[in-house]
Amino acid sequence: MPRGLRKTLVLSVSIPMFTVMLILYFLIVIPYARLEQSTRLRRKEKPRVVWGPTPVINIHYGSLAARLYGYKSDNIVYAVYHINQPSDFDYVIGKYLKTNSLLQKALLFLVAPYFVFLWASLRYDIFNFYFNGGFLRHVVGRQLELPLLHLAGKKIIVVPYGSDARLESDTRKYKYNFCMDCTPATRTCDERRIRRNVEYFGKHADLVLGCADLVESLPRHEGMWLYPIDLSEWQPAPRTQKSGIVKVVHASNHRKYKGTRFLLSAVEELKSEGYPVELVLVERMLNKEAKKIYEQADIIADQFIGGAYALFAIEGMALGKPVMCYLRKDLYPYHPEWAECPIVNTNPDNLKQQLIRLVNDRQLRQELGQRGIEYVRKYHSLESVGSQLDKFYRYLWNTKRGNW
Repeated sequence: MPRGLRKTLVLSVSIPMFTVMLILYFLIVIPYARLEQSTRLRRKEKPRVVWGPTPVINIHYGSLAARLYGYKSDNIVYAVYHINQPSDFDYVIGKYLKTNSLLQKALLFLVAPYFVFLWASLRYDIFNFYFNGGFLRHVVGRQLELPLLHLAGKKIIVVPYGSDARLESDTRKYKYNFCMDCTPATRTCDERRIRRNVEYFGKHADLVLGCADLVESLPRHEGMWLYPIDLSEWQPAPRTQKSGIVKVVHASNHRKYKGTRFLLSAVEELKSEGYPVELVLVERMLNKEAKKIYEQADIIADQFIGGAYALFAIEGMALGKPVMCYLRKDLYPYHPEWAECPIVNTNPDNLKQQLIRLVNDRQLRQELGQRGIEYVRKYHSLESVGSQLDKFYRYLWNTKRGNW
């Protein structure tokens, strides 16, 4: 279908849907939500929380963390990525559309967002979004979503997950960075669009949180978001095999963002020099299947160019594995918890030496693994992150919109 015709069809559906939604929002949602909010505040009830719609597993863990502290907390997505399952999320809108046709896609991407937005606005008080947008991100009216939520008395928290807020022009100033292996032919992000989204959320969100390496590109930030993990699903798993071969596991769904080429080269060099090392790459695999491989690792190799760790490193530490990852020195002031972090700080300059150190010293691997378990429990458990969320939610719920 020609692009111009497709755009015309999209607008012919979206504009009437947005108009109807807007009328319903002003006639029903705003007065109802305002009245209910005042009633809930008077009764000293906790706010109801929603996460979405980006289908990353972090919103599942975030929901669980908030529930531990007595919040009604749900997540809503339209579809799921290939590494996740629908059961990982509370509401997967695509599940309710039974056919796999063009009509289904039209309903999912052009019609469903307006109903989801109306439903969520009636049901929840605090909205947790990423910088790539809210429930109306792909339809007409997306620029009005956050102002409309505020008119209904809703509060908005925004946090980055990665490419939603990473600006290439800022990122490339570091020697090693997430963009260093991108070329014009392989580039997938649009800095102008990302910058617009970041500025939009910076203007309208009630609370902006930094995360991992994503701090400097944000227009402001009132705190840091630490990735949560459900430790009941990630129990320590000591390596039982005694073959003498040290197994290094690397999850590399996006090789160019992890410095995978440096790891491949270093391992090949070690093998040619006679070191007993094996590299296992985990790519495009369901999380539950990948976890079985992680459990058999001696060493978890995360990323070597980005400057901060994320969920894969946390999963490795939770399993009691030593983790290799690059932690940028200038980010330590934003992450006081890193002073206790047992991750082996590794970049392309010292990757081979750090591998040799870990391959040769089994006791060191065990010590780092034990420290990782304790570190994750202290800073990334549902209990720890839930306590942080409780502080944010209580502030937003009990005060007028303003600076943190």
